[in-house]
Amino acid sequence: MRRATCIVIASAVLHGGAAFAGSFTSDGTFAFSPFGSFRLDFEGEALPPLSDPEATAPEVVVAADALSGEHVLKLGAYESVSFSVTLPPALQTYRASVWIRGGEAVGIVRSSYDGERRDEAAVLYPTGRMTSDGWVELANVRIPLDGARGPIAFGVFAPAGAEVDAFELVKDGETTREPGRACSGVSDTASCVPGEVCTWGACRRVSGWVPPIPDERESVTNYLENRLEFLFGPYENRARDLPAAKVAIEAMRDAKEPWAFWNGFLLALRRLHDSHTGIGGSIAEYALRNPRPIDACFLEGDADWSHDVAPRDPLYRDVLVSHVGPLRNLGLRSGDRLVRVDGRHPIDWARSMTDVSWSLGSASNHSTFAEHAAALRSLVSRYARTLEVVRCSEQGCGALETIDVLSLEPLGPDEEFSSRLCDNRPLRHVPGAPDNHQGAEDVFAGFLEGSPADEKLFGIEWDSLYTTTGQDGVGPALGKAVARIGSEGATGVVLDHRRGTGGTLAGPSILWSYAVKRRPLTFFESRRRAEDEQPTLADGKALFTAAVADGTVDYAGSKLANPVPIALLITSDISASDWLPLGMKGAKNVRLFGPYETSGAFSTRLALGYWLGMSFTLASGDTYVEDGRTINGFGVPPDEVVVPRQSDLARGRDTVFEAALAWLRAQNGGTP
Repeated sequence: MRRATCIVIASAVLHGGAAFAGSFTSDGTFAFSPFGSFRLDFEGEALPPLSDPEATAPEVVVAADALSGEHVLKLGAYESVSFSVTLPPALQTYRASVWIRGGEAVGIVRSSYDGERRDEAAVLYPTGRMTSDGWVELANVRIPLDGARGPIAFGVFAPAGAEVDAFELVKDGETTREPGRACSGVSDTASCVPGEVCTWGACRRVSGWVPPIPDERESVTNYLENRLEFLFGPYENRARDLPAAKVAIEAMRDAKEPWAFWNGFLLALRRLHDSHTGIGGSIAEYALRNPRPIDACFLEGDADWSHDVAPRDPLYRDVLVSHVGPLRNLGLRSGDRLVRVDGRHPIDWARSMTDVSWSLGSASNHSTFAEHAAALRSLVSRYARTLEVVRCSEQGCGALETIDVLSLEPLGPDEEFSSRLCDNRPLRHVPGAPDNHQGAEDVFAGFLEGSPADEKLFGIEWDSLYTTTGQDGVGPALGKAVARIGSEGATGVVLDHRRGTGGTLAGPSILWSYAVKRRPLTFFESRRRAEDEQPTLADGKALFTAAVADGTVDYAGSKLANPVPIALLITSDISASDWLPLGMKGAKNVRLFGPYETSGAFSTRLALGYWLGMSFTLASGDTYVEDGRTINGFGVPPDEVVVPRQSDLARGRDTVFEAALAWLRAQNGGTP
C-alpha cells in the first residue's frame, strides 16, 4: 500500500466540497468517503459496464503507487473511457471526484433522460488537492442526478495519456429541481432558473460545465481581466471592443452562481470580436448529443425573388439556403430564404447568442457575418423555437411559413446522422470535390466541370492553409495542384477559398510564388507592454521599413510569377486565409470575387485556458503594411463585389463563381 502526503496547493476551488470527499489518514493512506453512494478504484475482477458496449475494454494495470489499492486505469494519448454507474433511485445532488496523474485529463459525469436524450453533463476540475507523488484531484459539486431515471455515465478523456484512480460520488445536498425540464428556446426566460440554459428544448444545468465560484473571487477576477489587458494585441479591436469586454468582467465580481461567474470571462473573450480570440468549446457540449440536427447550410445574399413577401432588413443582408443534405433539411432547398428566427433577423438573432454560446466565432472586422450565417443551423437547432422561411423554386416563391423547431422528430437511439459541411460554396466545380462538402483538409483540383474542354480553365478548391514547411499538412497537395496549372496547359484558374480556415504563411506562399511578383507585404509585431498605444502612420511606416532592412518582413510572390489569369473567390477567410488575398490583391493577372471583405484576422494567437474544460485563445499582436497602417480588424475587400442571388441559387447556379468565370473568359478573348 502506497503512502503519500496530501498537499493543498491553493485554497480549494470547490469550497465546501472537501467535507464530503475521500481523505487521507495520518500515515498518508487514501480512504474513500464513508458517505459515498458509488466508488470505483479498479480493484477486483469486475468493472462497471461501459456506457458504449462496443467500446474497447480499458486497460487496468498494477501500480505500486496507486492511490487506492494496487491498480489504476491507464489511458493512452487521446483515449477516453466511460462507465455506466447505477445510483439509488432518488433525485439528489452529488459531489463527483476522481484522481488523475501523469497528464492533463478531464472527467465528465453525464446523465440521459427519456426518449429525447435530455442530457445533463458536469465537468470535473482541479480542486487544489494533490499528493506528494503527483495525484491530482478533479471534482465538481451540486450535480443533480436521479438514479430512478436510468444509469449515470462517468467518463475520462486524456489528450496526452494519464493514470486514473479513486472515482466516487457522494451526496452533498437536496434538490427538488428535476433535471431536463422542458423549455421553449433560449428566449424562454421563465422555465429555466439561474445556472441553467434552454438547450434543445430542455433546461440544462450549465453551472456544471464550470467550476464553483473560487473563494479568492476578487483575485481570480483581477487575474483574468489582466490576461486581456496585458496580452490582447490588435489595436483596432482593443479600442472598439475591450471596454465592452471589461463590462462582462466587472459583472463577475457580483455573480451569484458559477455559470454567471465563469461565463462572464468567456463572454468578455467573445466580445473582443476577433477571429483569433475565443473559447475552444465546452467539454460538456462535446459529450452531449444534438437530438434534432438540421442539415441545411445558410449564407448571406440578395433575396431578389422574395422582397415582396419579406422586405430586406436595413442593417443586415438577407439569409439564403446555400445547400442541404438529403435528410433533416426542414424541406428546404437551395434558394429558399430564412427570414426570421424567434421573431428577429437571423443574423441579429445569431449575434445575440454570443451571451450563451461558447463556440460562436466572429470576424475580426465589424461589418461581415459569414461566420454567424454558417453557424445558424447549429444555433437554431440548439437555441431556437421558431423559424420563418420563404420557400422558392424556379417558378417563384411562396408565402411566409413558420416552422416549430421543437416539434421536429428527434433522432432515434440508434439513428446515424452525417451532415453537409457549410462552406459558402453552393456548388462544387472541380472533379472529386464531394457532394457533402466534407474533406476540409483536402485539396481538390482539375479542369472546371461544365466548362468546354477547349477553354482549359482550371480550378482548385480547398479550405486549410496549414503547413509548417510546405512539405507537411496541406503543402504537398496544394503544391501539386499549382504545378498542374502549368503542366496541363491551363489558360486561367479559379481559386475557390470561400471557407478559408487559416493556417501559416507557408500556405499562401505556395500560391503567391506562382501568381504574383515578389514584394514586401507585412510586418507582424507581438504586444510588448500593456500601455502600448496605436502607432501613428509615420511610426508604423518606420517599423515596416526597419523590418525590411533587418529581414523580418514577410514577402509575397516570386521573380518567376506566372501571368495566367487567376480569379480568387473569398467569403469567410481568417488568418493565413486573410494574408492570401492580401498578397494577391493588386496583381494585374489576379482578381478577387466575393460578397465582402475577408475577416481581417491579421494576428496570431496565444493558447491559454483553465484545465481542459475552459481553454481559450487570445490574439497577441498586430500587423503593419508598407504605408504604416495596422490592419487587424480590417479585411481584404474583393475587386468585384458579388453577392449570391436567390434567383441563381433556386436555378442551381453559383453567383460568385459565375462572375469569376465570366471574367476569366473575357481575359482569354472569349464571351463573358
